[in-house]
Amino acid sequence: MSHERARFWAKLAELDTTRLPESIRNALGRVWAETAQMEHASIASFNRFSLQLLAVGAPPELLEGSQRAGLDEIEHARMAFALASKYGAESLGPGALDLRGDTLGSLDLPSVAAGTVEEGCVGETLAALEAEAARDGASELVLRAAWSVIAEDEARHAELAWSFVRWALDQGQPAVRVAVGEAFERAFQRLAATPLLESPLDAELETQGRLSARTRRALYERAIESVLRPAVDELLNGATSA
Repeated sequence: MSHERARFWAKLAELDTTRLPESIRNALGRVWAETAQMEHASIASFNRFSLQLLAVGAPPELLEGSQRAGLDEIEHARMAFALASKYGAESLGPGALDLRGDTLGSLDLPSVAAGTVEEGCVGETLAALEAEAARDGASELVLRAAWSVIAEDEARHAELAWSFVRWALDQGQPAVRVAVGEAFERAFQRLAATPLLESPLDAELETQGRLSARTRRALYERAIESVLRPAVDELLNGATSA
């Protein structure tokens, strides 16, 4: 267990939520429960990704990374459920995950690469940056420890996604390059079109390690222009010149 993981579980027992107004406690209970459910679903996402990697013949180091990422998400879900229970004053845990339907999706290389762009290259990169910002704004040591763990893991998951997409481009299929470029633009457009849903509790929640909608929007906009678009240019230009 890493130092920050150990610190989280040690500090969780010391967290005193009673000093917070009831409205803030309830809001934190809800948002951590939502986070926990998303982290729980991410376990399935990485298991699906592992099967997709097998289907397209990806190298074993990428498969190993995907398996490790799934284990990370189990720990994230545990931490988030623990925080939701602490703030909500009731024991919470995962329920059954609905896996009906086409859970694997298309297994051709362009489709897998495009999905990885949206969920991994964009989604995990932004998740890592958001976790870092939440950590830096949190006043409680237990929250700083939780977000430190999540930020480090999500950054590693993002690198896994970028590594796979680079490998996919190196396979030389023109359709992969088209799918990857379109997927990045689709992800950027969707983020730009996401409504800004503000809450009157946003300012108070930011000190409790939860970014406000406006802060998150600004972070995403900066990240797209200063981090993601330059990385995409390098990725696609490198693939072209290789």
